[in-house]
Amino acid sequence: MTQQRDIERLLDHWFADGSSVAPDRVIDVVADRIERQPQRPAWRLDWRHLTMNPLAKVGVAIAAVVLVAFVGYNLLPGGSTGIGRPGPTVVPTASPTAVPTVVPTAAPSPAESPSAVFPTWFTPESDSRGAGILSAGGHATRFFQPAVTYTVPAGWVNDSDATYFGLFPDTPANQAEFARSGETADGILMGFHDGPYFACEGLEHNRGTAAEMATATAANDILMVSDVVDVTVGGLTGKRLDVRTNPDWDGTCPGDPPGSDYADGRTRAFLLDVPGRGVIVIFLGSKHAASHEAFLAPATEIVESFDFTP
Repeated sequence: MTQQRDIERLLDHWFADGSSVAPDRVIDVVADRIERQPQRPAWRLDWRHLTMNPLAKVGVAIAAVVLVAFVGYNLLPGGSTGIGRPGPTVVPTASPTAVPTVVPTAAPSPAESPSAVFPTWFTPESDSRGAGILSAGGHATRFFQPAVTYTVPAGWVNDSDATYFGLFPDTPANQAEFARSGETADGILMGFHDGPYFACEGLEHNRGTAAEMATATAANDILMVSDVVDVTVGGLTGKRLDVRTNPDWDGTCPGDPPGSDYADGRTRAFLLDVPGRGVIVIFLGSKHAASHEAFLAPATEIVESFDFTP
């Protein structure tokens, strides 16, 4: 039985019994389906799927069930305008001929706007809300919070603007990597995270403030860290550091497929403290060292142009 039919069967029994509490199985299935929504990984920072925490997932599941229950109840025979009460009898009456009126159509919201144009070789995530190809000059995030203004040169693309924010250059290297793996080779990714990792989630414990995260990263033997400096970006203070996998590390990362090798990856990280909210993590990541230096200069300039609005 499919998950969809399973949900329908459980809801049918729920309504038939007159229950007011959702079965645990319904919440579990809905939460599981939310968890399984496909997410494009980002270099070794595979934390896009963590932007909704478990409590939020349960809340979404419960809200979905309550909505289905409310709509379904009011569609049952004898459904009403008030909960549990039959609606008033409608007596048809003659009405005058309606005069056609012109009602202006509301402009689509940014989330619904079809104006975003992406490179022909790239397919964004369905819920990314990215603005697409950007013109050279100043721009602002539309959904990511805190709001950010930033400046880009020509040839850059905003692929995500939701709980995380992403940019990448439209380059042959990115096009080739996307055709090969479905990921970009070089890009900027920004979001709140309480435990970002660079090479192996199971072997890294980078938590706390921006300074504490940087210290834990530098102390980890599986990583090679350089150029740790204090930075201020857009009014937020924190740390900047360059990170790669230690070439002397010959271990394996728990949970990785056999033969996985991420030694060629390079990352410049900005860890910025946001009082009362945690740490904004900005990764300037490259899957391959060969393209990293050429990518790093314009990417760093973009990040340094960030201006955060409380």
